[in-house]
Amino acid sequence: MGKLAIKAKFIYYNNKLHQDKYLLVNNNIIEGITETLSDKTYEILERGNSGVFPAFINSHTHLPMSYFRGLADDLPLKNWLEEHIWPAESKMLDEHFVYDATILAAAEMIRSGTICANDMYFFSKNIGRALSDVGLRGVVGGGVLDFPTKFAKNSDDYLKRIEDLIEEFKSDELIKISVCPHAPYTVSPENYRKCIDFSIRHKIQIHTHLAETKWEVDEIIKRYGKSPVKLFDEIGLLDANTIFAHVIWIDDEEIEILGSKKANIAACVKSNLKLASGFIKANKLKEAGANLTIATDGNASNNSLNMFEEMSYFAKLQKGLNLDPTVMNAEEVFNMATKNAAKALNLDKCGELKKGNYADFMIISFDDINMLPVYNPVSHLVYTAEPSNVTDVFVNGKCLMKNREFVTIDIKEVKEKAKYWNKKIRS
Repeated sequence: MGKLAIKAKFIYYNNKLHQDKYLLVNNNIIEGITETLSDKTYEILERGNSGVFPAFINSHTHLPMSYFRGLADDLPLKNWLEEHIWPAESKMLDEHFVYDATILAAAEMIRSGTICANDMYFFSKNIGRALSDVGLRGVVGGGVLDFPTKFAKNSDDYLKRIEDLIEEFKSDELIKISVCPHAPYTVSPENYRKCIDFSIRHKIQIHTHLAETKWEVDEIIKRYGKSPVKLFDEIGLLDANTIFAHVIWIDDEEIEILGSKKANIAACVKSNLKLASGFIKANKLKEAGANLTIATDGNASNNSLNMFEEMSYFAKLQKGLNLDPTVMNAEEVFNMATKNAAKALNLDKCGELKKGNYADFMIISFDDINMLPVYNPVSHLVYTAEPSNVTDVFVNGKCLMKNREFVTIDIKEVKEKAKYWNKKIRS
């Protein structure tokens, strides 16, 4: 890796915009910024009219579902899952499928400036291996369900497999492990309690869906006499080290509960819009004290891992719902996709460009047609930028994309494998 100095028009350092400076990197750590550089031990990377920014952390994904992109569209969540996705998974999922699909997702993430995914799926060992092989960070979750799948027989079997995951990646500096009970309608309170005990024992995070649809809320009230939020509060999940995905169907009392617990929440606006699940009350949750992050959900429901688009949708939707154009300004939203996500996922020394943090960043061209002219670079990231504007991506000091070319991925092979699996799924 060595010592690297990146010269750019804009550098978003210590949460402030700096102009015409060098970002200094020593191996995998950020050393600082400087206006002049006399130390000749640094390799210099000139990027001209570009910006260096912390790269995105996608706080809720199902990466191997990339091979199901477009398989079943224009359906409500319950039908989409039960009639299309779960049957396809039961036929297709194995170690090779999951690894190859994750590599496709990894390429899409790198291309769009994302350096870490918080993932929930099965055959998770292969997800971790794929991310590590290409040089991306990941919080790799082992799924837990009440019922058997190709992956495990029962809750104890699922947890045993997550123990194997922890052992597998204990020395990998890029991969962390989490336990992922799927949702309150597929995992019983008893098994959620097992997951809480497991997370405490192994010092890992819990990652779960919460209050995604009205059907879910009605079903949980029918089963247990209380809403999903109140059920989770009762069993201790809101006091555990947890990140919750979606969190749409909640009332003002539940917003206060989540805020008082400083809950980590992954908003998945595009997926929720496409499945007509509803709208997250993001501004109320933020004001109540919750830590809001931004995520894409899986490629089968979004159908994209494009965090630029996700930020834009999120910001505009919140402004429209609140009838207030000042709600969720560009800097707030960008922080949700970077430093808030790092905080939510317990990623130390990540999410910001500052001295001592890991060298995880993207370089954005402000010289492209769609980026000119430039008045506010951070605003451009939220409302204007596209994946095509990303020129370089670094993770832990290692270059994964240089001058818009992949460094760690054979993109031709990735495309051929996607076509191969597409034929198998169709057949």
